[in-house]
Amino acid sequence: MKNYLLLLILLLAACNNNTSVSEPKKIEEDTLNDTRTDIPPVVKEQVYNLDSVRQKILKDNLKPNHSDTLIYEFSLEGDYSAEGNDGKAFYIDNQIKKIAITFYGESGKSVYTYVFENNKIMVKEKRHEYDVPLSGNIKSTHVTSYQIDYTGKIVGNDNMEIDLDTYFILKKSIPFSLK
Repeated sequence: MKNYLLLLILLLAACNNNTSVSEPKKIEEDTLNDTRTDIPPVVKEQVYNLDSVRQKILKDNLKPNHSDTLIYEFSLEGDYSAEGNDGKAFYIDNQIKKIAITFYGESGKSVYTYVFENNKIMVKEKRHEYDVPLSGNIKSTHVTSYQIDYTGKIVGNDNMEIDLDTYFILKKSIPFSLK
């Protein structure tokens, strides 16, 4: 009986030595992501898979709603803006119809809107400058509008300063068709 008691004490002591009070337990990132449903999905440029994004969009929109529009909320992970970004993609009949994404910065924010039509995309870039960094009070706004085709080629007037990089990032991160 004494041997069993001694063995039990040694076993308990060994288990207690594996964790120390001063060393906090590490929480896996995946565990946090699995339990937090209020955060929109993050599209990782390096790890994205358009098929899995399609499946997620279709699964998330299986809920009964009266709209013909499927909505996918996302954010791009990377060094695209100092204060983060958020976006929405809108689908009708499993085809992309609109993407709206906002990039937040210390001195302002940029809002990009892509409206998809037959063979062209209407793009509007709005750059808002804050009066004081991080204030949110818009001092001035600069708007640029243009058209591109699905390959990213400028249609029509090409003598203005435009940002095609954002389109190409979105094109490889967000599916244009859910089929």
